[in-house]
Amino acid sequence: MREYSHVYEKPLTTAAIVATLFGEAAFAEATYLVATISVTECDAYMADYSSVAVPAILSDDSEILVGDTKPMIVEGTYNHNRTVVVKFPSEEAAVGFYGSPEYQVVIPFRHVATNVDTSVLLLAAQLVPPSE
Repeated sequence: MREYSHVYEKPLTTAAIVATLFGEAAFAEATYLVATISVTECDAYMADYSSVAVPAILSDDSEILVGDTKPMIVEGTYNHNRTVVVKFPSEEAAVGFYGSPEYQVVIPFRHVATNVDTSVLLLAAQLVPPSE
């Protein structure tokens, strides 16, 4: 993994990172799927899961913004070997994709090719200040 020598004075939130990387226009109505995955069977993951999941993601008005196997860790720990960020035009589109028959059929293949320490999050595009 890459090392990062710069130390931030304040923790960055996911929303702040997205705003910094993609600008305020990214927050129109978009919803982001963020998956952190620990792939244990790369060949099976690529052949059985990715070969179906990626075309299903791209069939809507969505786009894969980032797919990284060696992210730069600026704070905390990261025990995965793959992170993917997908932008959907709306929360409805993101939930629709995740619940679609085309995607539901390949989820078991992802489970076989990864360990149990996988997170898949849907983030609504909003900046919420921390409560005092």
